[in-house]
Amino acid sequence: MSQSSFDRLCLLAGGLVLAAAFVAAAISHDAFSTFFGREDSPVENLTALVLFSAGAMLIVRTLAKRGEWAVHAVALGVLYGAVYIWAGGEEISWGQRLLGFETPKFFAENNDQGEFTIHNLVVGGVKLDESLFGPILSIVILTYLVVLPLMWRRFAWVKRLASTLSVPVPGRHHALYALAVTLIIPLLGESRRWEVYECIFALLSMGIFVNPANHLWYSPDAVGAKGEDTGQAVGALL
Repeated sequence: MSQSSFDRLCLLAGGLVLAAAFVAAAISHDAFSTFFGREDSPVENLTALVLFSAGAMLIVRTLAKRGEWAVHAVALGVLYGAVYIWAGGEEISWGQRLLGFETPKFFAENNDQGEFTIHNLVVGGVKLDESLFGPILSIVILTYLVVLPLMWRRFAWVKRLASTLSVPVPGRHHALYALAVTLIIPLLGESRRWEVYECIFALLSMGIFVNPANHLWYSPDAVGAKGEDTGQAVGALL
């Protein structure tokens, strides 16, 4: 299967998840909750699986470029993949309910759901899932999905920055897809509708990582070349 075909398959899967969510919500709240809203629902598990897979794929493909990419570019690519694997673990509380292990004391006392997760921690009376992992993360994600593709095509310095940071740049079709889903999701009249959004985002990310607009895995100019140190890379942006 070609990279563009796999990309389209990921987007199609996201569309099917969105359509199924609306159908389930139309049937009943319980139907939506069973398949989309509750903990360990099929969609939550699918989200975790896709996040794990996207992160692992990113790490494997990045490490395969060790002989071509600069050290900092390889390190960043591995870091991005690790973040996705971490997000997948957080999505299912690191298998806590599946494995049945007790919540460590620190998390039991400081996690608003009493689970072994970081994004649900309460720090200084502030819930991280409603601050750092809420609106702030949403702005970062939408900037990456919608703003970056537009700027990458128009500004040379953005292309250099993406190259230096080994960022898989979304295509225009990814940006339009993300914008459409962001506008449609609020129409889903369920409080747990963002579980659906997370699953679609995971599938969209997989499509981007496989088929980025900057041809990250195939173009020799997409990422800083081996031998270019971090100082040179930063200097190239100035």
